[in-house]
Amino acid sequence: MKTSVLKEVSTNSEQHAGLNLHLNCATLALKHTIHPEQIRDNLPAGHGGVGFLFHATDWDTLSFSFHNVKHRNASFEEELWNTKPFIASPIYSGSQVIGANIACPVPLEMWLGSPRGIKRFRETQFFPALELARQAGLNMVAMGASTPYACNYGALPRHTKPPHITTGHAATAAMLKDWAIHCCNEVDLEFGNTRVALFGAAGRLGTTVAKYLLYKDAPKELVLIDLPDKLNLLTEQAKELLASDLLGKSRVSVHTFSPDTPLPQFDGAILASSTSVPYLTASDLRRAQFWIDDSHPRAASVEAELASRGQTLYIECFARGPAGLDTTFPFRLPSARDCYTCFAEGYSAWQEGIASDFIIGSPPVWSVSYTHGLLKKYGFSVGPFHGKNGSPISLETQQRSDPELMGP
Repeated sequence: MKTSVLKEVSTNSEQHAGLNLHLNCATLALKHTIHPEQIRDNLPAGHGGVGFLFHATDWDTLSFSFHNVKHRNASFEEELWNTKPFIASPIYSGSQVIGANIACPVPLEMWLGSPRGIKRFRETQFFPALELARQAGLNMVAMGASTPYACNYGALPRHTKPPHITTGHAATAAMLKDWAIHCCNEVDLEFGNTRVALFGAAGRLGTTVAKYLLYKDAPKELVLIDLPDKLNLLTEQAKELLASDLLGKSRVSVHTFSPDTPLPQFDGAILASSTSVPYLTASDLRRAQFWIDDSHPRAASVEAELASRGQTLYIECFARGPAGLDTTFPFRLPSARDCYTCFAEGYSAWQEGIASDFIIGSPPVWSVSYTHGLLKKYGFSVGPFHGKNGSPISLETQQRSDPELMGP
């Protein structure tokens, strides 16, 4: 039951809090210690559980779980590497425990930029996290943020099965398209007459999103945007997309992004980029009527987001979960019922009883469409507008009436 798990968590936390709060030089101390058997023994009988595996996206998020987070230095970085993955919170449906959030405490910028860093993350964080999920009785684990890099999107062999895994890319592509249509409706644009830009188009997620955007209901034009060294990839991608558009209804164009290159014209944008630092300015954001940011970390700084708040809609991509879902972790989403789209994919696969890896590699369009159907079946939808900084957005307060603020 929900109360028994929380009671045990609270007791463990109180035993250690007084000892650790004043010892900034002490070993990192969790605010809540949750043992795998506390999850396993409370799961629905015979059904196993669903997990969500994620990493610290930045240094601020470490304080969500630890008492004594320290200033970044080489010693603290090594301490994080030596800190094991942990159960960050139970996941509930009503009062029933159905799974757990499992966190890796190593922030993205410490490992994603090099093959050596990815290998170290895989060995010290990713594989131990899957073993922890197995001990907790979880049989389907959704991989959040950049964790799919650690296993080459499911292609690398692993010793721990179950849990089975899913990358989250199919659900994310499906929900990004839902969000784009939703944004168009709210800002008086017709999706079929809209020019949509896709940042990070050459990446694994970006290629999936591009295909699904042009599947059935499609925008007037899709602008593929990535870094200059991806130009050849973008060009080939555009050719393939145009060849697959049997009705010939959409245009596909290519643009490479750098701080010195002006952005092309577009009505709205989807951000599926992977970067360790924000790269969009407030001036960039004002160029479009909406931005849907699925970058982790964020693509524009908090300052840029707030400076452009009155002139554009810059929102987080997430899914409003079914009634009763409670993720019990501060994900900077509107409520504990809301979740990241990769978790929605894992939850849907778990509900379906899929007893194998679900979405791995680059999913084809039919696989994304199938996953989209599962999301609807299990009650996931676009939620209220919500900034990447965690604040709610009321469209009544958005002021887009000044054409001078919407630069070409």
